[in-house]
Parts: sequence; C-alpha cells; structure tokens
Amino acid sequence: MPPERARRSGPRRPAPAIGFSVVFVLAIAIQLFCLPALAAQRIASLNVCLDQLLLDWVDHRRIVSVTWLSANPHYRRAPLPEHVTLNRGHAEELLGLRPDLVLAGQYGANRASTRLRELGVRVVTIPDAYNLAQLQQQLRALGEELGLGRELNHQARRFEQLVRQPPAEQPLTAMILSANNLTYGGGMLEHELLELAGFRNLAAEGGQRLQRVMLEQVIAAEPQLLVLYGGEQAFALAHLAARHPVIRRYVDSGRVFILPPELGFCPALVAADVLEALQKKRESLVRTQ
Repeated sequence: MPPERARRSGPRRPAPAIGFSVVFVLAIAIQLFCLPALAAQRIASLNVCLDQLLLDWVDHRRIVSVTWLSANPHYRRAPLPEHVTLNRGHAEELLGLRPDLVLAGQYGANRASTRLRELGVRVVTIPDAYNLAQLQQQLRALGEELGLGRELNHQARRFEQLVRQPPAEQPLTAMILSANNLTYGGGMLEHELLELAGFRNLAAEGGQRLQRVMLEQVIAAEPQLLVLYGGEQAFALAHLAARHPVIRRYVDSGRVFILPPELGFCPALVAADVLEALQKKRESLVRTQ
C-alpha cells in the first residue's frame, strides 16, 4: 500500500456506542409508526356503546358499520359519517362490508358474533364496565385492539391521573336519585366516582348496590349534595322541585349535580368528565359553607 494512502486511511476507529436512551426512543418510535399499519382498517361494531367510542375516538375512515341505535339522538353524540352503514346485529349485514375487526359487547348480538367467527371474521368482545376496575380493563382492551390513538390514549391517561388523586380529608355527604326511585350503593361506578371526588355516598350504608329509595328518605338523610341522572331526569328534577319545597331549596342553593345519561350506557365516554366536574362541585360547596 502506498505510504500516503496508508496515512490517509489510518487505523479504523470504533463506531461510537449508541446510548440506551437513544435505543429506547428509537424502539418506541418504530412501535408508534407501525401501529397504524398493524391496526384494523375496517372496523364494525355490534354494540351501541362501542359505536360511540369508535365515532368519538377513531378515525372515521376506519369505521364501516355501527348499530342502528346510533341513529337515535338519545345515544348519538355527533353526526354519523355518510359512508358508515347501520346494522341491526345480523352477521349477513357485516359480511358484505368485509370488516377486518368486529367489536362486540358482552351481551347482545351473540348469535351474530358466533356466526361471524365461524366464517373467519375476527370478532373481539370488549368487556362492559360497571365499576372503576372494569372501566380501566375496558380502556386497556380498546387500546390493544384499536391502537394507541390520540384521543383514546388521552382519555385513558386522564382517567388514570384523576383516579390516583388522594381522597379528600373531610368528605361531604351525597345521594343519587335516579328513575324509578333507584339509588346506587357500594360497588357501583356512580358510587366510586362520588367517593373519588370527595363525597360520602349515604346510599352505600344500606349495603346494597341498587336499591329503591323514597323521596322522603332522601330528604330525611339530608345529603349535602343531591345527584340526579340527566336527560329525561331534567324534567323529573323540575317535577320534584315543584311538588316538594325541600327539593326546591336544593335547586336554589346549587346543591344539585346532574349526571349525564351517557354514564348509564357508556361510562367510558364521560367518566373522566364526571369525576372532574364532581371534584369542582365539592370545591364550590366547601367554599360556600
């Protein structure tokens, strides 16, 4: 080798080692960029709650069908995309749409789910949520199936942060009054949200999850906050206030909180909003005491 070339090339230096942090960041980036390619691109739903979660949290171009119930204003939160087909829970309706993922709830459309699986269609059952643990399980299951979309990831993280907040030192008392004089005791999502927000649910002292309570019992318990379900219950609240002066005092003093109807049929949509609003409501009640 000519001496000038030898001098020019010189001894090879070892390549600099890539730090662990760089490798970790690259691995996460690769995973995130691959997720959209791996995630299902033609998704159908056989459950009204899952309809709303798809329409709220997933790119509409990936949705091919939701249930006919989502055309009902009681359930629908936003306009339906024109290309999305409404189904009535029959396997034959979905086959022609060639979905690569069908989401089903624990209950309902079982025959369609079984038939679609027999025909080779990928059907995933997403668990229902009646308490906090089940709600967190539901969010994880959706994340695994749909990919870590921005909205789904945001809602899951937001809910985790709210749940981890320390409990209030001096909880205020509250009671829920729903349609048909139902109230919610221990083990129910509504009860757990009240406790996390810094309230003591008086109905939990009865030891039952769902129980009937007379209006006179609610008044005798003297909760510091009266909680009612929204939607049709807005009319029920007006009716109650008109016929009972004690309820009118609750309304006039701002000691009423209205739960959105979505909490009853699809809590993942609004649970974080409800918890945050209940926390703010408690703060306002404490300030006025």
